[in-house]
Amino acid sequence: MTTLADDGLRVRSQPRVSDDSFLEEPLLPFGTQLYVLAGPVSASGYAWYEVAPLTSRTLPSGWVASADRGGEPWIEAGAFDCPSVPTDFGSLAALPRGVGLACFSQVPITVQARLISCNCDADGAWYTPSWFFLGSGSPDLLVSPDVTSVPSSTDDWFVLNLDPAGEQPDVLPLGEVVEVTGIFDHPAAASCTRTEMDGEPVASQGCRLGFAVTQLLLQGP
Repeated sequence: MTTLADDGLRVRSQPRVSDDSFLEEPLLPFGTQLYVLAGPVSASGYAWYEVAPLTSRTLPSGWVASADRGGEPWIEAGAFDCPSVPTDFGSLAALPRGVGLACFSQVPITVQARLISCNCDADGAWYTPSWFFLGSGSPDLLVSPDVTSVPSSTDDWFVLNLDPAGEQPDVLPLGEVVEVTGIFDHPAAASCTRTEMDGEPVASQGCRLGFAVTQLLLQGP
């Protein structure tokens, strides 16, 4: 899909206009390419699609109305040119949020990275299965092999979504260079739910967007 709204397209947290459907920021600019995760859902006089941006890591994912109440379209079908399969951590981390799912669904990707601890305590929503990290707790991070501390920009790291059924050391080698193999759209994502603070679990496509590590091997210092 591609956005058509000249003044930007609003993204909401839920497919409706209501107090529990939060307004995401910023608006999606004209021409933003999107991957459709779910929809359409009819509510509040609109047809809604859940989307993830294909051209930016900073634009929000969520629900957009496909047209105004008069039928004037705000999105249209469009083609997207996928990049090559990432072969290093930098190219993997640089993927816009929807590209991994749109282009490499369940395709094994192997890169070298350094595993470090976030040493933080984030409060926010969480996913089930709980090994998909969303925003609550203190995650371990994958960073470029030449980095030894938490980068200031979230563009330079991945949260470690480590499949407990995958191959991994008994004790995670924090601070060490590791070889990780993972996939987007992990099968466990089919039952993914998201829970906001003081909220109820709701079905979510968010786990499908995460890079799920299925094998982690120690490489060296």
